[in-house]
Amino acid sequence: MQLVILQPPYPVAETSEAAMACLEWQRQKLAALAPDETDFVLLPEYANAPGLSAPQLLDFVREPGAHFVAELSGEARRLEAWLVAGIAVEHGGVLRNRTVAFSPEGGTAGHYDKVHLPAAEAEMGLVAGAEIPVLDLGMLRLGVATCFDVYFPEHFAALAAQLPDLVVSPSYQRSESPDRIEFMSRSRALDTGCTFVRASYAMPTGNGGTSLAVGPDGEILANAGAEPAVLQVRINPRQRYEKPASHGKPHVEHRELMEQHRRPGLYRPNSERVERLLKAPFPRLCAHRGLSNLCPENTLPAFGAALAMPEVNEIELDLWMSADGVPVVCHDPQVNRTTDGEGIVTDLTWDQIREFDAGCRLDERWRGVRLPRFEEVLDLVDGRAMINIHIKAPGPDGKLVRLVADLLRERGMTQLGYIAGEEDVLAAALTCAPEIPRACLAHQRDAPRLIATALRYQCQRLQFFRNVEEEHCRAAAEAGLIRNLFWSDELADAQHYVDMGIDVLLTNEAHRLLPLV
Repeated sequence: MQLVILQPPYPVAETSEAAMACLEWQRQKLAALAPDETDFVLLPEYANAPGLSAPQLLDFVREPGAHFVAELSGEARRLEAWLVAGIAVEHGGVLRNRTVAFSPEGGTAGHYDKVHLPAAEAEMGLVAGAEIPVLDLGMLRLGVATCFDVYFPEHFAALAAQLPDLVVSPSYQRSESPDRIEFMSRSRALDTGCTFVRASYAMPTGNGGTSLAVGPDGEILANAGAEPAVLQVRINPRQRYEKPASHGKPHVEHRELMEQHRRPGLYRPNSERVERLLKAPFPRLCAHRGLSNLCPENTLPAFGAALAMPEVNEIELDLWMSADGVPVVCHDPQVNRTTDGEGIVTDLTWDQIREFDAGCRLDERWRGVRLPRFEEVLDLVDGRAMINIHIKAPGPDGKLVRLVADLLRERGMTQLGYIAGEEDVLAAALTCAPEIPRACLAHQRDAPRLIATALRYQCQRLQFFRNVEEEHCRAAAEAGLIRNLFWSDELADAQHYVDMGIDVLLTNEAHRLLPLV
């Protein structure tokens, strides 16, 4: 693969005029490239608004910066090459530091929002990302580590677990020495077991610069040094570094060797848990309100009992928002059926709700169990299962949906939680949290309408009732939808629905369906 890295001169004046000059430098260098000269172009961080800080940054992003981003898409199409750039974007009313992959066909093929924000970016009002994805570009799997991310080995462990072919790092790093930049870049290539490529700005201070490419063996393939440059280098994204497994032993791929001996339980296991859950085969079990026929439904003991069974891939819960804005786990609008209290959840405060006993209705031996708030369930689950989050009502102006989304982002669980609900909930989720998967529960008794509604709200899942037929499962599968069923508690019955094409079974007695998975 022929790779081109742009290292523009840093706009030292840090004015709009200086930023415009830097944009023009990038335009000229891109325009000088011919379609047969490159397969992949990398630009640095803030390529559309270099050298600026608030409030200039936001104004620049909205006008000349936006025009420049549109030009990048056109350049990718003209060059018939991938073009990846770090840009500042205003999205959903907030400012993000985003790395975007522009495809050879035009348009974008994926993005990454910078996860680790230094104090300067936080002070400017930028919002951190909540995921460390690897983008599947077809020709390769692309990981991203934007500038400050490079200091965090955990970031690269999360990337390595997803088997990238290439990791890119759009950067500023204006105060870092070239020697340390080289050292970290070589280390990160070894961490991920693939080629690592960095694009930054030439600085007049002697620091920064050092746009480079490092092979998976840690060897520097090319280095732009300190001056403005267009660095061209040929890489092989399929190349892997092999070494002896130990002294005198056969050679093995470095990354494979590390994975064989990794002990995730001794460090931060979230990445491995996410991969395991997302790649688990179908059919899967979803504990409906936890292990709800044996424990008080929608309580921590019910969820804990479900989590104790490794075959249970998901738990399901129901959410309302209390009068004082707390997400409360409860199925009914009222607390009367499942607790010793009375009243409507949305009319009660959390302090009132937490006093009610949610165990004694099932059995006196459960007395003392309380209704949990959503955060308590997240802390209990801690990435060990996916969560089917049935939001009963979106709240005023979608407040409950936004709160759920923020809590998932805060805990890095946006891939593991999915928002399920009626059309009002799905509409709010699509607007304020499009990156979090959605499951359609609207019109469940009318399967064709259910499928159409799921597609309208760009859902990844839908949930059939027991009146579903094989043709409905087939139509949903052809539309790319994961098919949940509400519900089944008997093994033979569950097998019938699996044979029909159901992927995920909601069940009140997950322990009875374990042979199914």
